[in-house]
Amino acid sequence: MAWFDVFKKPTPADTTPGLRDPEQILAYLECLFRLGSELLMHLPGDTLAPYPVVLDQISEGKGTFTIRLRKQPPREPGKGMPTEFWFNLDGLRFLARAECLGRPSPLKNEFRLPDCISHAERRGGGRARFNLREKAQVLALESLFEGTGLSGKLLNLGRGGCVFRVEKAIDVRTDKKLAPSTSLVRPGRALGLIRLKEIPNVSLMDLTGVVTHCENRSEGLVVGLAFTSLRGSDAQAIDRLLLARVPKVVPGFTWKRRRTEEDPPEEGSAEVWVAPEAVAPPEPPLVAEEPLAIPGPPPIVLSEAETQRLLKRCSRQILLVVEGDLEREFLAARLRAEGFRGIHEARGWLPAAHKTRKVALDLILMNQQVGPNTALEIIDSLRGNGLADEVRVVVLKQQEDVRLTLASKAGKLVLMPAQPEAFKEVLVPGLEELLGLSG
Repeated sequence: MAWFDVFKKPTPADTTPGLRDPEQILAYLECLFRLGSELLMHLPGDTLAPYPVVLDQISEGKGTFTIRLRKQPPREPGKGMPTEFWFNLDGLRFLARAECLGRPSPLKNEFRLPDCISHAERRGGGRARFNLREKAQVLALESLFEGTGLSGKLLNLGRGGCVFRVEKAIDVRTDKKLAPSTSLVRPGRALGLIRLKEIPNVSLMDLTGVVTHCENRSEGLVVGLAFTSLRGSDAQAIDRLLLARVPKVVPGFTWKRRRTEEDPPEEGSAEVWVAPEAVAPPEPPLVAEEPLAIPGPPPIVLSEAETQRLLKRCSRQILLVVEGDLEREFLAARLRAEGFRGIHEARGWLPAAHKTRKVALDLILMNQQVGPNTALEIIDSLRGNGLADEVRVVVLKQQEDVRLTLASKAGKLVLMPAQPEAFKEVLVPGLEELLGLSG
C-alpha cells in the first residue's frame, strides 16, 4: 500500500455530502487567502508526499484561482489534470478537488474553482489550534528511563490527541541529542509520558498515548499523538478549551459572509461567524457533554510509613538548574514520577537567583556546567546573595574536576553521577538522605 493511502483517508466519494454553494466556496477560499493559510496539494495516484502551497489569487469573474509553490516540487500538475487540496479551517480539515488550467508563471499554477468542498477528517471532533505567539509546548517520552524523547511547539489539541512540531530530540538513556527525523518515531509506538504545558488558561497535564503519524512538512518534523489516558479534570479542561476556540465541535460547514468594498478592515481572525439570513433558526449554544466515567485501576494500598514518606517527598522544594530545556524537563518528569512534587526549574544563574528569593528551597540540583557558568560560580553567587547555608546543593558530575572534588570534601556541595542509569540506584536514594527522608 502506498504511503499516501494512509495520509488521505477517508477519501470522500462523489456522493459524499459537501459544500456546493459557489458563493460559499468563494468565501472559504477568500478566508484562506486573507489568513495566508497553507494548503497541501496532491496529485491523485501520486505516491509522493503532498507539498505545501498558498493561495496567490482568486478570480470570481474567470472562475479560477492561482496557487504559489514555496519551492519546485518533484512533479507539478499538467493542464487538465485533477488535483486535490487539503486545508484546515474552523478547527476542521477539508478537501477540495480542482482541475489544473495551466502554469501562468514559474512556481504558480492556475485551477478552475472547485465544485465542492467536503470534509476530510482523520479524527473525531474538532481541534483547537495555536498560533505562533502562543507558547504551548509538548514533551513526549517513550519512557522515563529509555527510548526517545521529543519536545516542541503544540500546533493543535483535541479530545482525541494533539499534533506538535518537533524542535528537540534526545536519547533518554544517554542524554545524547538527536537530529529530528521520521525514523525516531514510528506510528503505533507507545509513549509513557505526554506533558502538555503553557496552554493558556489550562494547567499542566501529564498523559499517556501513542504515535499516530509522523511527517516532514515545510515547518519541520510534525508528529501526531493519540491520548490513551484522558479523563477527569484533564478532559474537562480540553472541553472548555474547545468550546472557547472551536465554534463548531461537530463537523459542519460554517456559513461565511463574502467581503465587499464597504466592509471595514478586519482585525484578528479573518473568519466571520454570521449565519445566512432566513435560512435556519440559530443553533442553541453548545453544551459540554459530561465526560464518560472510565473505570480506573484498583487503588494502591500503602502502609502508614510509606504514606508518610510520600507526603514528605511532596512537601520538599527542589530547584533544578539545567540549561537544556529538554534535559531539564526529563529530569523534572522523573523526579515527579518518584513523588517529588515541589519541583522548580531554572535554565541559568539569573533565573536561579530569582527562584531562591521567592521560594523556600530545601535542595538545589544542578549540572556541573550551566551555560557559561560553572556550578561553583553559581553556588558562590547564590550563597553571597542570601541563599541559606542549610539548603543542600547537589552537582551532577559529568567529568573530573579537582575544584569540585575539593569543594565536595569541604562540605560545600554533594557530587553525584549524571548518568541516567544511576537515577534510581544513586540519585533518588541520595536525595532522600539529604532531605531527611531515608529514616
